[in-house]
Amino acid sequence: MSSVVSAQVYSTDHQAGAILKIVSARMNINSELVSTSSTESEVGYQFGGFYRVNIDRIYVQPELLFSKIKTQLVFNDYNGVSGFNPLAQFEFNTLEVPINIGYRIGNLRLMMGPSFSILISGERSFLNEVQKVTSEYNRTNFMWHWGIGGDFQRIFIDIKYESGLSKTGESLSNLIGREFVPKQRQWVFSVALNLLRN
Repeated sequence: MSSVVSAQVYSTDHQAGAILKIVSARMNINSELVSTSSTESEVGYQFGGFYRVNIDRIYVQPELLFSKIKTQLVFNDYNGVSGFNPLAQFEFNTLEVPINIGYRIGNLRLMMGPSFSILISGERSFLNEVQKVTSEYNRTNFMWHWGIGGDFQRIFIDIKYESGLSKTGESLSNLIGREFVPKQRQWVFSVALNLLRN
């Protein structure tokens, strides 16, 4: 009796390079104290690098990004003063570590995965006072994303939808002494350049 043992061979390749992202985010805040315009959203950008390993149709792509995002909110009848609606502005700088786990179909890709955020610095401006973020802020945050992308030779284009907790909501809690836990939902458009030649 003879037996034949066959080993399946997987094709692998690697890609790495620079990446730029534009972020458009929106928060849902159910409160009479704070209003958000239906036409306004948080806008920011991210840039950094990525590394991708492809194993047949499966791929894993971690990224390391610097992120800056700005937003503004209006306080309705602040401190009980009718018609007094001051504007609060927020800006946060973070280090983002998203991890994409995806499946390739030709030049198209489907992806999902976690994204970890580390607060570097930030400030809020309210009632002519600018205040830096302090150690009382949570330095880390977590989001989850889904998306679709396409590879066009050395150019990679992705569109992702992310959801998680908002750093602006935490700043609101510190500002007016009431806890806000708004969900943040954001669209991310990215363009990447592969610098490795296979």
